[in-house]
Amino acid sequence: MRNPLRGRRLRSVLAWGLAAVTVAGTAGCAAGLGGPASSRAAQDGVIRFTFAPDPVWDYMNDTGLLEEFEQQNGVRIETSATWDEFGLFAGGHADIISSASFEVPGLEEQTERDTVVIGRYNSERSRILVRADDPAQSLADLKGKRLGVFTTVSGTLVWSALVKELHDLDLRSGEGDFDLVVADIQNLSNLLARGEIDACICYPDLSARELREQTVRPLYDGKSSAELFAETNAPGHDGPMGNVFVARRDWVENHPREVSEFLDLWNRGLAEWRAHRDEIIERYPQHFAVESPVDIAFMKDYVAQHDWVVDDVRFDEQWATDESSIFDLMRKTGVIGDDVKDPDFLPTEGVDK
Repeated sequence: MRNPLRGRRLRSVLAWGLAAVTVAGTAGCAAGLGGPASSRAAQDGVIRFTFAPDPVWDYMNDTGLLEEFEQQNGVRIETSATWDEFGLFAGGHADIISSASFEVPGLEEQTERDTVVIGRYNSERSRILVRADDPAQSLADLKGKRLGVFTTVSGTLVWSALVKELHDLDLRSGEGDFDLVVADIQNLSNLLARGEIDACICYPDLSARELREQTVRPLYDGKSSAELFAETNAPGHDGPMGNVFVARRDWVENHPREVSEFLDLWNRGLAEWRAHRDEIIERYPQHFAVESPVDIAFMKDYVAQHDWVVDDVRFDEQWATDESSIFDLMRKTGVIGDDVKDPDFLPTEGVDK
């Protein structure tokens, strides 16, 4: 599951000139993932996949599903676990990586590589949290207050567009309507509970203790940025995505079988997640930033009610159109420039393999 600890630098892509803040990841490499993916040229039957440590991938590897899939389908997946997927992609060490859909333009600019979005994984799951005793009902009630963020890009981009659309307020650092406080994402909800900030853009899986103890609460009826965006801009949509699978365009054009096999593998992973979600959370609690039995139990219940993982890695034309509408909103609200183009999507849902 894509870890939000990694800030991205979108440089001139952003109309504001947002400054990215890179926060060091604290988790180790996922079990079963080896060293850097091979730097040699792409080969038929080989998929070089670079991904942040992830519980579903770990589960497929540790239970032998990955090896079984490779043997049955005649493919080999060379993997590397890293928080710096962009760097390996730029260096030609990976055919496929993960990225938030709304960060793909920055990926292309930073790596100078043409890309295609080939699959989806999970929606952008950040929420606006305040202290439990705060009477605020929305960010409009928090103008001028201290808003904790872990970076001025990533999910903050989506919230910036939503806040401008819903409340005509500005999240720009230094000159906006809020006092942005950049802090370690794993400490944001704790800072909030202690009163050192007034609200935060937080991830629920990194706020389990405070949510369980009810020292903090979410605004917008607990909706994530993706849910709020869909409600106001793309009814029925499940994005924008915090995690999509992005591949080099030239590799996709020359390796259609490998693309299809990769998507089949991830659909198997999504099925395993649905069937064994509680087991996966128990088995890999570090991926959900929980440790104690009570927090693990809370996270199981929370994810059961607010699962951000999609049902199908493949998507159709309508889904791609709806996902692209986040860029329409970001352009309209001035979060990105009018010259920023939408990512290219490869719809394969319902397409014969």
